[in-house]
Amino acid sequence: MRPLPALLVALLFVTAAGIPVAGIGTTPERPQTTATSLPSIDTVENTTNQLSLPDDEVRRASYNDTGIDVGTATEAWSAQLHHRHDAIAFEERFRRTDGREARAGLVTDRLAAIEAQEQALDERQDRAVARYARGEISATAFLRTRLVVNAEASELLETVDRIAAAPNTAPRYSLNESLTARLRAVEGELRTLTGPIGAQLQSGGATDRTLYVEASDDGYMLATVDGDEYVRETRLDDARDPGATDQFLAEATNDGDPETDRLDVADERAADLYPWLYERQRPSFTFYGTSGIYELTADHPNGVLTAYLDGGTTDVFYEEQVRQLSSVRTRATERNVDDTLAVAVRQSSSTGPLLVSAANNETNAPVDGTVTIDGQVVGTTGGDGVLWTVEPRGAYTVTVATDAGSTSVVVPAS
Repeated sequence: MRPLPALLVALLFVTAAGIPVAGIGTTPERPQTTATSLPSIDTVENTTNQLSLPDDEVRRASYNDTGIDVGTATEAWSAQLHHRHDAIAFEERFRRTDGREARAGLVTDRLAAIEAQEQALDERQDRAVARYARGEISATAFLRTRLVVNAEASELLETVDRIAAAPNTAPRYSLNESLTARLRAVEGELRTLTGPIGAQLQSGGATDRTLYVEASDDGYMLATVDGDEYVRETRLDDARDPGATDQFLAEATNDGDPETDRLDVADERAADLYPWLYERQRPSFTFYGTSGIYELTADHPNGVLTAYLDGGTTDVFYEEQVRQLSSVRTRATERNVDDTLAVAVRQSSSTGPLLVSAANNETNAPVDGTVTIDGQVVGTTGGDGVLWTVEPRGAYTVTVATDAGSTSVVVPAS
């Protein structure tokens, strides 16, 4: 049996402070979304493009310190343990069952339960996103939900693997095409409920970092700096239409092998969305049964990209990015120098990595100071006088404070 994750050791406790970005001090009426506004793919210099919430749809944003929350840890751990128990019980029943029909019934029942559980997780996350965007719950509550959803989805993916492997224990039995397609479909749905930041929090690996959170009524973005990497996950439910005709498959069935050709059609669409990537390599592509979900994965020169396209809209609706800070190209330095400090702020892209440096004005020696953005602490510059963090939208003020005083830099909206 796999060891239980370290959920009880370190999970999420969030102290949220709203940061006024792009007019997010109030809750404006959300404009109607049109098909022409999707996908919201931002061009980023010297690296792959990134999925972003549309500017006019962002309702709330905040920086959040992460720490320990035993309650969230217990909830996630308990849910995972329950799913694991169900998976083991299924395997035992499957081994004891004779007959193709009886085994197929067991698989069908277990699969139906997982499909219902995945849908419940999806709906729970959607409610949390919408409620946070409307100001009905705190960022703390939203992130706790996001973490539990990530933990449960990860465990259910393990259960899907167990079901797929069960026929190996039964001679002359294999899953039929319909069950295999359903397994792949729910696997795709579950994968889009997990993410790199959720995984870090789940393992207790993000307790000393600051998260930047954005939400619209039906989308969210989480970003952080983890050591020498910028880590980001973004979901836009507007770009997902599971009930629509899979356009990649529909175009592929005109000629040739539809199972192979549909990936080529999706690949062509992705090349339009991520031109920098395709100039350097052709990523891997797969699809998940009848879900209409297509997964792109690429280990590119600057990091790792995983993007999920929806066959109904042909747009990216969920994306995970990990980028090396050494590859980030900064621009537009804003500086302020006073009697004690010289503070510089270098931008890369909206909601991308932000570099803050502080030095003694007379000696140019690096200074360790506490950095705030619009009054919210985001970290310290440390012994080397440098802090990488995440840039908010719109105009903002960066302040570096030391025992000798503080120096602020006003960064205008780009």
